[in-house]
Amino acid sequence: MAEQILDGKGTGKRAGVNENNRLLTFAISERLSVAAAENGENYNVNTGSITLTTANESAVLYVKNNEEKNFIIEDVIVIFGASTGGTGDLSIELIRNPTTGTIISGASDADVVGNRNFGSSREFVADVYKGAEGNTLTNGDLFSDTTRSTASTVVHFDADVIVLPKGTTLGVNITPQPSNTSMSVKVAVVGYLF
Repeated sequence: MAEQILDGKGTGKRAGVNENNRLLTFAISERLSVAAAENGENYNVNTGSITLTTANESAVLYVKNNEEKNFIIEDVIVIFGASTGGTGDLSIELIRNPTTGTIISGASDADVVGNRNFGSSREFVADVYKGAEGNTLTNGDLFSDTTRSTASTVVHFDADVIVLPKGTTLGVNITPQPSNTSMSVKVAVVGYLF
């Protein structure tokens, strides 16, 4: 006797099978980030504008995940304004698991830690700090770096696979162009809980 798959809601409907013996189904697929946004667990972090007044390295962003879930980073975006006096290359470093430095000891909250679901009041449980000229990250490992020959540009690290489990951290260092005396920079992180 053939088995039948019946509707669990009691309507008496049966599952169909096509001529290739495949079950007929209807599904809606969506990216994990979309599902997280619908659940109020997708976030935008932004330092706001930071003015760097030398050509020395400065820590500009620190993120520590304090959630029980992993924080999946989809993109790290660095936005540079024009440099006053700067010529040559500027550099950006992503630092894996920093735990010390003046960006942490002198913590200043990032300007934006926003839920990407405008109907959700759920907050991201994390330490998210913006840096300033001369701030430091004194440990952690270099994860990724890049250089640019001009300011007034946007850099996407387009990570999509950086995973911050509970207690882990990400830091961002920026070194402006040689001879820089003033350059505005903003750093944003887009990610979701999973």
